[in-house]
Amino acid sequence: MFPGAPSRLRSSYPLRHALGLAHPGEPLGAWVRAARWPLHLRAGGRALLASGDLGFLLRRCLRVLVRAEGTPQVLGADTLIEWRTLQIVVGAPYLPQAQALRALFPRLTVANGRLSLPLGLDAPEPALAACAAARLSVAASWIEYRASGSR
Repeated sequence: MFPGAPSRLRSSYPLRHALGLAHPGEPLGAWVRAARWPLHLRAGGRALLASGDLGFLLRRCLRVLVRAEGTPQVLGADTLIEWRTLQIVVGAPYLPQAQALRALFPRLTVANGRLSLPLGLDAPEPALAACAAARLSVAASWIEYRASGSR
C-alpha cells in the first residue's frame, strides 16, 4: 500500500473497541484480516460489521474502521471510495504514448511502469474493455486505495 492509504486492521486489534466507536443505529464497518465471512457484532444498540472485503463494507456502512498512517481510524465511506483506483500493468516492454492513453482515460496517471486510473464508484470492467478495444495488452490489474496526494 501507499503512505496514507488505508490498510486492514491488525489482527491484534480488539473488535470490542471497534464496537465502542459505532454510533447507535448506524453499523460501523471494520476492515480486518483473514475473515472468510462477514462477522456481525451487536451490543448496547451499536452494530459492527467486520469483513476482509472493503468493497463489501463500503456498500453497507457509512463509516469504516481501517488502519491509516499506522493507527486505527474511522473514515467515511465516501472518502474511501474517492481513493479507489484501478492499477493496470501493461503486458508490453514499453508503455504506449501518453497522448494515446490520455485519449482513453483523461484522469490517468502513469508511474512505475503501470497505469493508475481513479475509479470512485465506477466498475473497472469498462476501463479494461477500453484497453482491449485499443489493443493494449493488460498483464495484470487490481484495485488499490490511494489517499489524496499519495503516489
